[in-house]
Amino acid sequence: MSQFHLHIGHIGLLDAAPLLVAQERGYFVGEGLQVTLSCQLGLATLCGKLADYRLHGACLPAPLPLLLSLGKGVPRVSMQVVSVCACQGMGIVMASSRPAARTAPLRIGVTTPGSTARLLWHRHQQLAANGSLAEAVLVPMAAGQLVDFLLEGMLDGFCGMDPLPALACLQGSGEIVADSAGLFPLHPGSVVALRADVAESQPQAAAALDRALTRACADCADPANRHELWQLLLAQCPYTDLSPALKAALADPPDDDPSGRTSMRFESPADRGGGLPAAAETFLEAACRSAIGPSARSMDIKAEIARVFGRQRLRDLPALRQVAEA
Repeated sequence: MSQFHLHIGHIGLLDAAPLLVAQERGYFVGEGLQVTLSCQLGLATLCGKLADYRLHGACLPAPLPLLLSLGKGVPRVSMQVVSVCACQGMGIVMASSRPAARTAPLRIGVTTPGSTARLLWHRHQQLAANGSLAEAVLVPMAAGQLVDFLLEGMLDGFCGMDPLPALACLQGSGEIVADSAGLFPLHPGSVVALRADVAESQPQAAAALDRALTRACADCADPANRHELWQLLLAQCPYTDLSPALKAALADPPDDDPSGRTSMRFESPADRGGGLPAAAETFLEAACRSAIGPSARSMDIKAEIARVFGRQRLRDLPALRQVAEA
């Protein structure tokens, strides 16, 4: 069997679990793929390495391949989504100790300048304050810095992907005030995407990657595999300095401790439907518009969604229809 060589990046968060499981269990090799995985500091690094061809693909928040393809706020790189690996999985954390009254805007850390984080923050504030948005500045930074900066008092809160909200809660530096499961249930969370030129020149490799990740997502969704999943994840660079006690608390939270829980859900093959549902498209368009601003043309975003997600098969998620009302 001929082998295709792919170099795929991630930032070591929970959404990378299907990649790690597929590598560990030999699913890539079984599909004729030789995959090199690399854990990067943050999404900005991933985008830069995709742009200069040091990576063939990456695990990314679902709207980010669209922003890359549109060249909005990030280097322009035409992308093609190969697999939707997870739904939900983001949380909003606020510092445990905050002054009751303040005049300066809140400093909210995010891993990208806008997109899902901005959309979730605005939705949370609309629901929490009856439509009155708290003034805030979204501060882009590497994912690994969010928890540390919150602990050091340099942030008032952050919007980050699992397991960062749970980690901040376990460390006592913050409390989870909302998660994307409550704000936009079952929204497209994370994807594995290839540069479009790679996907188009090696369609067999793209299809093989999708098959391997489909098997891995099913494994990640099985509670029986939880221990193995977390052992693989906690070996990645964002967690090397964590104490054994914190690692154990993340991997095996007690049933009565909600701070150790995560909202991410992994897609399984049985969940797949006949195409990208309108509700998911609405969420992706809203996330892109939140990042780009009012100047974005709806027809341009929708055309890019159709192209970037063209090979996908997502389940119909009727709960996402609330996005249209946000």
